Order: sequence, then C-alpha cells, then structure tokens
Amino acid sequence: MTKSVIKHLAESDYSPAQLFFGYSIWLGLIPPISAFFGTYFYGWSLGISDPIRLSLPESIAISIFYALALIAGFLVTAFVIKWMAKVYAPNATLKDAFAVVSVVGTPIMVAGVVHLYPSVLFHIIVLSPVFAWSCYLLFSSIPILLKTDYDRGVFMGCAILGYLVTAFLALLGVSAIAWVYGIGPNLGV
Repeated sequence: MTKSVIKHLAESDYSPAQLFFGYSIWLGLIPPISAFFGTYFYGWSLGISDPIRLSLPESIAISIFYALALIAGFLVTAFVIKWMAKVYAPNATLKDAFAVVSVVGTPIMVAGVVHLYPSVLFHIIVLSPVFAWSCYLLFSSIPILLKTDYDRGVFMGCAILGYLVTAFLALLGVSAIAWVYGIGPNLGV
C-alpha cells in the first residue's frame, strides 16, 4: 500500500462495520485456512525431525481458534487505537482506528499463505520483511488516517507497536500454558 492508497482510504466514506465485514474479516481468513491445509496435509517442520502432523479434528480446531484470535485481535487493537487517540489524535474516530488496523494488517494477512508450507525457517525468512513493511505502514498511515501531525503520529506508532508486541507475547504465554494443561493437540511427546 502506498501513501496515495492510504489517503484515498482516509477520504472514503464507510462505516467501521463496512470495513471490517467487507474487507478485513475476509483477509483475516487467509492465515487460518492456509494453516489448516499446511498442518493437516504437510505438518510442521522444525528442521530436526519428521514433520509434526495433526489429525483432522485438531487441525480444524486450531484453525478455528486461530481465526477467532485474529478477529478478536483486530477488534481489540482497533479499540485500543481509538482509546490512545484521545491523547495523540483527538479528532480520530473509530472508523479511522479500523482503517489503521486494516492497513497495517493487510501485508501480514496476505503473507499468511506461508502457512501452506509450515516450516519455521521458511516462516522466519518470509515473514521478517513482511513485519518490517507493516511497521512502515503503521508509522506512515497514522498521521494520515488519524488526522494528526507527524510527531504525534510517531509517538502513537511507538505506543501501538509496544502494545502489539506485548499482546503477542501474552498470547504466546497463554498458548504455552494451555498446552501444558492439555488444551491443544496431542503430539505424543
């Protein structure tokens, strides 16, 4: 996405629901669907042993929870951005917050097709530049979409990035705790 696309989005007339149900939710289905096919038909490759294959019910369950986590993450992040906007961009609306999450999440969701080949090394190689591109979009879209000056946009971008990293690490922790207590696939280890 270029700045001209971001400016066009900022000038468009749509509701948060139209943006979410018309664009973001469909884009957000790419990673879970790709993950289902990758884990069921190929299996996760850690590079040190045979791929770890999941059964059909486990693959479906994980893909459903993955989709629900992405949807919840989108909505919570949009509301956090709206809440932060009170300080950094007082004229921003919920529509603008949804637009920021959509713009920043687009490269990550499209890159979710890498789940079709679930290899840790492959994911690191492909997703690292995608995350860098999303960070660039975060910092370049905030001043335009939230209608604030560049300096406040940079501060808000740093705050949002801090929130996103913290939320990601918390999700990893919750996932690890869930697997320890038996909520997750039985890998036979």
